[in-house]
Amino acid sequence: MPGFTPILRGSGTWDDVTVGYWLTKYTLGMTLKILFRSRAWGVKNVPRRAPVILASNHLSFSDHFFGPLPVPRKVTFLAKSEYFTGRGLKGLISKAFFTGVGQIPVDRAGGPASEQAMRTSL
Repeated sequence: MPGFTPILRGSGTWDDVTVGYWLTKYTLGMTLKILFRSRAWGVKNVPRRAPVILASNHLSFSDHFFGPLPVPRKVTFLAKSEYFTGRGLKGLISKAFFTGVGQIPVDRAGGPASEQAMRTSL
């Protein structure tokens, strides 16, 4: 399926991972909007195409879901690498979800591994 790349190889880019992102945003997003009646202010100030950094105080795991909802563009997070390396069924689901929606794994140990995640995000 084009655009749904579980592991990026060769010439693949993070822009290639879009089907999973938009499918999740519309299905899960609509469900969350109906259930929680979330609101956002200032969304019109977020450019649709130009570079932008959305900063969150990251109060809970649910920020991954509610943060991008009102923004009319793809939002990519730097996600801790543990989301991509978990074991068992939970690890498999977590890896599939975060990879499918195009999040970038970051090794929080620092050094070259963390720097590579920053280069990828740029």
